[in-house]
Amino acid sequence: MNPPAIRFERVTKVYQNRQVALADVSFEVPAGATVGLLGANGSGKSTSIGIALGLVTPSAGHVEVLGQPMTPGAKATRQRLGFLSDDPSFPKDLNAIQYLDFVGRCYGLPRLEQKARMGTLLRTVGLTDDASRRIGTYSTGMKTRLGVAASLMNHPEMLFWDEPTAGLDPISRMQTLDLLEKFRGNKTVVLSSHILGDIDRVCDRLIILNKGQLLFDGPRAELENMLPHRVLDIRANGSLDAFRADIEARMGRKIFSHEPGRIRIELDSTDVVGEVTGQLLELARAHDVTISGINSIGRQLEDAYLKLITEDEFRGFERVSSP
Repeated sequence: MNPPAIRFERVTKVYQNRQVALADVSFEVPAGATVGLLGANGSGKSTSIGIALGLVTPSAGHVEVLGQPMTPGAKATRQRLGFLSDDPSFPKDLNAIQYLDFVGRCYGLPRLEQKARMGTLLRTVGLTDDASRRIGTYSTGMKTRLGVAASLMNHPEMLFWDEPTAGLDPISRMQTLDLLEKFRGNKTVVLSSHILGDIDRVCDRLIILNKGQLLFDGPRAELENMLPHRVLDIRANGSLDAFRADIEARMGRKIFSHEPGRIRIELDSTDVVGEVTGQLLELARAHDVTISGINSIGRQLEDAYLKLITEDEFRGFERVSSP
């Protein structure tokens, strides 16, 4: 049986005795999987990626990547990895060809392979016509595409891409997601993104962190199965705090989305949508709330993610509030 591509065993990271970035986190990433790394800002995603790349040393725990212990000195293992930062930085005075030439030399690629690889990647990310321009003149999306090309120069076995579609136009975003789908089964990919639609399209497994703790590790379908078959999505305007409170108190419904102007509640298999809608409209009139739309939708990754995060936040509130 092949070892996992990544293994975190009870990993903790504390920065300067002030901030707990990860707290006793354990998970495994199977070889060849495309894994979505999810969590809000400050959840521990960037720290997890940094530890897996050997750029951050954990305060406690053990980490293996591609079957080898990952440490700051694990140069041979790191040369088998590709990384795209969420905020890539490039030398402004070089052009794309010069920069990729530099990256290829850092990895020790043979000259002929380096040139062929560079041409293929520039074409893949749509930068062939702009390859001679100074990188300092590139837009945010162009820099992201150059970062994608640089992360692939060394034929990596594993990719860590942090927000790879940030700043991309719709066509470039689609091309990037198409590229990720081609990697499925051939490369192990860890994809960190705030765009749940991208995660939903290309990832077969999910790792969800919240405030340094692991909330979920497993197949995407397993997370979605935490939801009922239907969800009621309500768009409303007005004083929603009291309205939400009454939905939970008087209707006995659990709300798992607290976005402005939006409320999502679960529907049981025995619920009649028309009856629940009537109750909501009556309650809205009592609170002088205007409902602009109510939709019954099936299971979605966004709903499952929000439910998991909301329930974790509520448990944290209960722990703090309990005597």
